[in-house]
Amino acid sequence: MGKAVAYAGALLVPAVAGTLLWRWADWNLRSPHGLPTVLAVGGGLVLAAVALLAHDALFREGGSIAAVVLILAGLTAVWVEARDSTVRGAVADCVVVGKVRVTHHPTFGEGAPAAKTLYHHTLDCVGGYPDKFSAEERIAEPGGPVRIAYDPAHRMDPILARDNKAHGSPVIPVSLLALSAALSVVAIAGEGRD
Repeated sequence: MGKAVAYAGALLVPAVAGTLLWRWADWNLRSPHGLPTVLAVGGGLVLAAVALLAHDALFREGGSIAAVVLILAGLTAVWVEARDSTVRGAVADCVVVGKVRVTHHPTFGEGAPAAKTLYHHTLDCVGGYPDKFSAEERIAEPGGPVRIAYDPAHRMDPILARDNKAHGSPVIPVSLLALSAALSVVAIAGEGRD
């Protein structure tokens, strides 16, 4: 009976924690009634802590530290992918006003990424938001039109409307959480063989 509960917990803790965190993040990022970002992330951290406590309760004799690390990595990936699968809920028609300011950001060291150039645009948008936008490309000349997608609750940065597509994928979080469950099952199977 004891091993059956441990096996069930080894499979259910990552699966349930991942599912609940995805739903929590999705609701907070998509819903107009979602919590402010700080509270949403805090809730996600509490959920992760509960998952780790549940894992610890199953493996009082050690278990697999790699499984714990993979649960944390998997839950972090769940949040990132939920964020990346969110499409901003509003689009503003804007006009670039004034001169576009250009800044250069060099990098140093061997193997460093290429230097980055940012174009800082001042915008006049219907509704007044956003009023500025920076990108690695010039999005329009002064007086030119541009469409900007944004989150009405300001939980995510505005992006160009053409880039407002869901690109999150559950593959990485599911893989990490499944590997965590597999390592936990192996740890349970190995208990008592010494």
